[in-house]
Amino acid sequence: MLKKFTILSGTMEISNQKRSKRIKQAFNITGVFIVLVGLAFLWLKNDTPVLITAGVFAVYVGISQFANLCYVYFSTENGKVLIRYYPIISLLKKEYESIEFAHQALVNFQIEKAMGFADLQIAIRTKRGIAEYPSISLAALSKSEIEQISFALSEIVRNNRLGI
Repeated sequence: MLKKFTILSGTMEISNQKRSKRIKQAFNITGVFIVLVGLAFLWLKNDTPVLITAGVFAVYVGISQFANLCYVYFSTENGKVLIRYYPIISLLKKEYESIEFAHQALVNFQIEKAMGFADLQIAIRTKRGIAEYPSISLAALSKSEIEQISFALSEIVRNNRLGI
């Protein structure tokens, strides 16, 4: 896990790459296990347990999609905020997203927490006014990583308001 924070230079890097790999492996292993159990019941010609296993698998995949666990790379180096993210578990194609803006453009941010999940919402100043990015899921980050991102963005907003 990449963590770097220097108060004097105001730079920070956070990546949940290792955690994302573990989440993906656990998802795949559990999914294969559920399918194997279903196949065993199918081989034994037990129809009701096959249907129950299929239902469990459908719920398992549904919950994983609802959770929207994302790989997140966050950096505040060189006077810019850079956030790269993509879903760890995706049934279709992975949608790689990236957000980059100058520190001075950050107007506000909010980290919303609901049902054990956290989402980051960012508002920046553009030539046409205030623009809000789509929310970014922080559910796969640790509590301390979310707090570090919140601290870094708070410092940037504070410095912008003070004109630093």
